[in-house]
Amino acid sequence: MSEATVTVGVSTSPGLDAVELRRRWWHISPGILAVLLWFFPHRDPISPTLYGIFVCAGVALALHIYIRYRKIARQGDTSDRLDAVAGYACSVLSMILCFPADIELALVVLAVLAFGDGSATLVGKLVQGPRLPWNREKSWSGFLAFVLIGGTMASLMYWSETQNPEAIFLKPVTTLQILICGFLPAMVGAFTESIRSNINDNIRVGLSAGVTVGLIQWLTLGIS
Repeated sequence: MSEATVTVGVSTSPGLDAVELRRRWWHISPGILAVLLWFFPHRDPISPTLYGIFVCAGVALALHIYIRYRKIARQGDTSDRLDAVAGYACSVLSMILCFPADIELALVVLAVLAFGDGSATLVGKLVQGPRLPWNREKSWSGFLAFVLIGGTMASLMYWSETQNPEAIFLKPVTTLQILICGFLPAMVGAFTESIRSNINDNIRVGLSAGVTVGLIQWLTLGIS
């Protein structure tokens, strides 16, 4: 275990240096931007204008991170930055493209990626603790943070869309259904993130969360 260090004026804990903190911020920030949607009632399905805003914002943010990726690259990181950036952006944008009348599905995927995956590394490195039996490089603290924080934020994102006066829901949405639509994708995402794989975790988490929430929506409420 390395000793705590101070880099560019930032006090860090073991395993968390300035690069990793910056990496976590860039991972979580798209989810924070999505909160702004709560304050803007929108048509359902979303209008071409809003759709264009989503696409342009997603592409611009992805390009920005791709170009400046070296600022958040871990030491010795040999992963493909295209997979990391495109996996994140395409997971969310593809849900918007496929389900324009069910924008809550894209918001759930975004919340799982931003807050679930984003908090797993942060909490895992801060708290550490017992390791997962199927992957000794991952901890239970990170796994549980993924589920609890990701599931909570995904549920809030889903709930916020049910409060949109112009949203179309085929059936009344109960609190239990909202929690299932938030926490189950987070649980599946946490598991897929924790397994050993050569596939970038943004791709694995985004795809698994999207399929999960899509199936839940189809089975319980129907797809608009």
